[in-house]
Amino acid sequence: MEAKKKKGFSFDGIVVLFILLLLVTAMTYVVPAGQYARIEVDGRTIVDPNSFAFVAQSPVGFFDFFKSISLGLQGASSLIFMIFLIGGAIRIFDGSGAIAGAIMALRNRWGEEKSPLILSAIVIFFGCLGAFPGMLEASIPFAPLCMHICYTLGYDALMGISISLVPIVFGWSAGVTNPWTTGIAQNLAQLPLFSGFEYRLICLVVFMALNIAFVVWYAKRLKKDPKNSLVADLDTGHMHASVKAPEFGTRQLLVLLTLAATIVIIVYGSLKMKWGMTEMSGAYLIGSIIGGIIAGYDANKIASELLEGGKAMFVAAMAIGMARAVSVIMDQGSITDTIVRSLAGLLAGQSSYFNAVGMFVIQTIINFFIPSGSGQAVVTMPIMLPVADLIGLNRQIAILSFQFGDGISNLIYPTVGGLIAFLNYTKISFGTWMKFIVKFILVVMAVASILLLIAVAINFS
Repeated sequence: MEAKKKKGFSFDGIVVLFILLLLVTAMTYVVPAGQYARIEVDGRTIVDPNSFAFVAQSPVGFFDFFKSISLGLQGASSLIFMIFLIGGAIRIFDGSGAIAGAIMALRNRWGEEKSPLILSAIVIFFGCLGAFPGMLEASIPFAPLCMHICYTLGYDALMGISISLVPIVFGWSAGVTNPWTTGIAQNLAQLPLFSGFEYRLICLVVFMALNIAFVVWYAKRLKKDPKNSLVADLDTGHMHASVKAPEFGTRQLLVLLTLAATIVIIVYGSLKMKWGMTEMSGAYLIGSIIGGIIAGYDANKIASELLEGGKAMFVAAMAIGMARAVSVIMDQGSITDTIVRSLAGLLAGQSSYFNAVGMFVIQTIINFFIPSGSGQAVVTMPIMLPVADLIGLNRQIAILSFQFGDGISNLIYPTVGGLIAFLNYTKISFGTWMKFIVKFILVVMAVASILLLIAVAINFS
């Protein structure tokens, strides 16, 4: 008997991005073009908030529309290459059976009922990666690994995203020592680097508690009845065909320790040595070769695993390039600054409590058009910080509003390459993902608003 097809929105993530590119292109014909002047401050190009002027309309044409995808890929080339290389490295660690073996050993020792503890530990791990070194896109190569873990424990692909991408986005939003958002914004605001650490750490704890509560709730729901999964009929062969119960001996332990050491070195390098994507990729390659040797692989096996892992990341690379193309089109049509200026003008004459949440809402809207955290910081902060000064809102709170707005909505916007990459890898439609996550994100946004109101009440500075 043929299964009924589900009704509703079920476009592939890449198709959603293509439609979005068409809509943004149409906006270049109707939104007035305008620009702020850019100035150099301490070697960084920022916006002069008093320099806005309307300019001649420059709508994006048919051929330029298609060129934007190539330009987006070129603009994200460093990130894309990192994803290919890290994807290959993770494939070696995962393929050795060390991670699945460790999870099965823990499950056998703790019992099936303790699997939520394993999931919670993974949530905290990814949350810290987002909060401290700001490794948002670095979660993408972990997609196969996290799906593997969840299927090994008897869960689904939605759980795989909930324990990896979701916490790393929440950690990014808290931005405890995130150099790409908190660091850049505080530099522009002339505040001590990573000042206000304590309150942002409290925000991280709150976000992680919400994430863990959501994961544990969903885990119980799936264990009660697997049919509660929105993706019960999903084709999962590519995600867990290799899942089995491998042995976990000394060799597997050493491979696992090599992966842990690699991640620790990368986090240290990001925080203390200002490592970028190139250095992180190199560290992963070194770690994976060492891990492969420990696993007993010969040179050919290591090379083939690296290539296979890289192939699995191709769709992720395309998603990131197309998401970046949105910004390319908006910049070519000179509508980015117009949108930012119009939104910033909505806050004049309101109370500090209203404006703290209002800035959060505005940055959330802007994040749809400028999903890059660092890009959004250099475009919006020079405008929003003077606005904060005029309305009596201290700059630390304005930056916290920016962090929340830039971060949390990354889980619901099709312009975010990381999200689309996860959805394409798992073959989950954007509509199904929204049905699964949107209520939870609204709860998190409400909690984030409360955290902002508390920040105003205590004059967080």
